[in-house]
Amino acid sequence: MEEQTNLLLIVGIAAFSAGLLIGALFYHLFSGSAAQRGKMKSELDEVKEQLKEYQEKVTDHFAKTATLVNRMTENYREINEHLANTAEDLCTDDVTRHKVSDALLSSQTLANGRATKAENADSIEPPKDYAPKNGNQQEGTLSEEFAVKQSS
Repeated sequence: MEEQTNLLLIVGIAAFSAGLLIGALFYHLFSGSAAQRGKMKSELDEVKEQLKEYQEKVTDHFAKTATLVNRMTENYREINEHLANTAEDLCTDDVTRHKVSDALLSSQTLANGRATKAENADSIEPPKDYAPKNGNQQEGTLSEEFAVKQSS
């Protein structure tokens, strides 16, 4: 009995040692070298830095574009006001003066399009998904009798 226990103990220790050796061999073969891991980490850090720089450039680009558009809008308003103010002095004919003021008003309407759209939004009614009735006696389109001809 003691002999079987010793044999079992020796086989167990041998199997454990063989498992350790095989595990260490697989780790060494498949884990790659430390140089490869370091190289991959440095490449990853470089790509992250490039992405961060790109995102900053995009943010700067859109901020500058918004500033330039705002400046352009202000310049447009100044030009429009200048034309409106000098049109009255320079145009002596009433017909010409009215044409110029009408043109300037239409361009101001384009410049202030957001306010015009907001004002018009209240007057626009969304489309209906049914046909309205013509009178109290007529059935609506959702009625079961709508457009059903009675056979005589």
